[in-house]
Amino acid sequence: MVPDYKKTVAMGYSQEWEQCYAGNTQMSIWPWSELVSLVHRHCKPLIARGGSVLELGCGAGANIPLFLELGLDYYAIEGSPLIVESLHRRYPDLKKNIRVGDFTLAQSFDGDFDVVIDRAALTHNDTASIKQALKNTHKSLKPAGLFIGVDWFSKNHTDSFEGQTGSDEFTKINHRKGQFIGVGQVHFSDEVHLRELFSDFEILFMEEKLVRRYEPQEDHQFASWNIVARKSHG
Repeated sequence: MVPDYKKTVAMGYSQEWEQCYAGNTQMSIWPWSELVSLVHRHCKPLIARGGSVLELGCGAGANIPLFLELGLDYYAIEGSPLIVESLHRRYPDLKKNIRVGDFTLAQSFDGDFDVVIDRAALTHNDTASIKQALKNTHKSLKPAGLFIGVDWFSKNHTDSFEGQTGSDEFTKINHRKGQFIGVGQVHFSDEVHLRELFSDFEILFMEEKLVRRYEPQEDHQFASWNIVARKSHG
């Protein structure tokens, strides 16, 4: 079944990201290598037979070429009208498939997807919004459908100790130094919290990536989670 568009309004979208895109920052355009690896590792049957993929927060469209090359039906929900307009110009055939919306509020498409992907989009929300987005995702996946998440920031990230505490203990705002200046909310998870967030899914794969920077000598550590979870049958 091909999902049909159902209009939603991006009321919860962080305007900091619209400002970033307007300033031509956060404009990644190449598929993320870890996402490529996880898709090829966990989605071989889907690649062989074809199917549908929904991306939450596609940004400047870095991952679109990957799924077009694999011959999969690609859909996306993105909060930035500026970016969506740009993607419509670049991919006119996907104009109905890439929509402005807020994936933390509601699903923008009717129908079921084989895979839902996210590269560091959900992790720029607070805990309540992430839980709602995962609830929406669970409903929109086909039976045994997969969620693939890349770069969900870890509490072991140096910048998890910066900024101010937001609406809950895992969410930080107002970063004045580090990589999260000007991007609004940033969510940092530990293993226990991540497992709780995905309690309605069967976790197939979960890893924490830790990268320590030695030059320049800033004592900085990047840390994030990659996760693959399957829709439970319950």
